[in-house]
Amino acid sequence: MATDTTGRSLADRRLGFAVLRLLLGINMLGRSLVRLPDIDGFASGMAESFADTILPGPFVYVFGLTVVAVETVIGGMLILGWKTRWALVAMGLLMCSLTVGMLLQQNYGTVANILVYGTVASLMLFVTRYDYFGIDRGFSWANAERP
Repeated sequence: MATDTTGRSLADRRLGFAVLRLLLGINMLGRSLVRLPDIDGFASGMAESFADTILPGPFVYVFGLTVVAVETVIGGMLILGWKTRWALVAMGLLMCSLTVGMLLQQNYGTVANILVYGTVASLMLFVTRYDYFGIDRGFSWANAERP
């Protein structure tokens, strides 16, 4: 079994990354799937909630539609392990844009929530070398110990 200097196996790190990637992907995809049946209502509600900010309603409406699409794509990419690095970067940028909106609304509780997502995405970028199970690596479960 391949181990590093702390005695942790390489397989454990790879499995840990896979579980976290899968969890984040399910979360992102799930958020979009519950919004898709009433995507117009979601985008309209989002535009209404920004009525007291400097952002114009039509911009927020289109952004709301875009958020659902982007969450769907990011979630699918993370679940499949396809282009994980770029999915995490896109997720981080999405979280930055959502943070701006929540700051404009002075919704600091949601800002803190978004910060958790952004932090997880950023930390995962630091350890993408452990991204092993997924389309990019050929779902190589049998070879989890190989470097």
